[in-house]
Amino acid sequence: MLVERGYTGMAIESVAVRAGVAKATIYKWWSDRASLAVDAFFENTKIELVFPNTGSASGDFRAQIHALASILRTPAGDAFAAMIAGARNDASIQRAVAERWVRPRGVWGQERLQRAKRDGECPDELDNGAALSTLYSILYGPLLLGLGVPPEPMLDRCLDIAFRGIFTKRGEPHDR
Repeated sequence: MLVERGYTGMAIESVAVRAGVAKATIYKWWSDRASLAVDAFFENTKIELVFPNTGSASGDFRAQIHALASILRTPAGDAFAAMIAGARNDASIQRAVAERWVRPRGVWGQERLQRAKRDGECPDELDNGAALSTLYSILYGPLLLGLGVPPEPMLDRCLDIAFRGIFTKRGEPHDR
């Protein structure tokens, strides 16, 4: 499995040999090793993240972040952390991760916060980018530092604090 051996040990030539195809065939589908490694990671780990609809923005984000935390606590999460770390020094990994992971989740987060603003669940002046960074840094910060994803009780306490600055109770003014 490509993910088990790691990105740095993967050569297009060895992938072509294993697949029984010419190297040109691999390059037809993937422009570089990084794109191939990221695709292999997502294919082999089957990471699928459901974007919930609980009826409230805070409920949706809490459910989504807990689902993501569950995935990141597995060996796939360790592989993902290694891939993210590799993206710091490899622009092709960075692009592939951005396209396959960051953008789809960012689009959902932006759309969900916009809907929350329309529904009065967060203030109109909320900076969506800052809110999303705050919510997800709870997971990614410790993961990238090798500390692992916080356990459920700690995750909930962190979310409670973040939610106080992001969400309002429906129909009530935002406390600042």
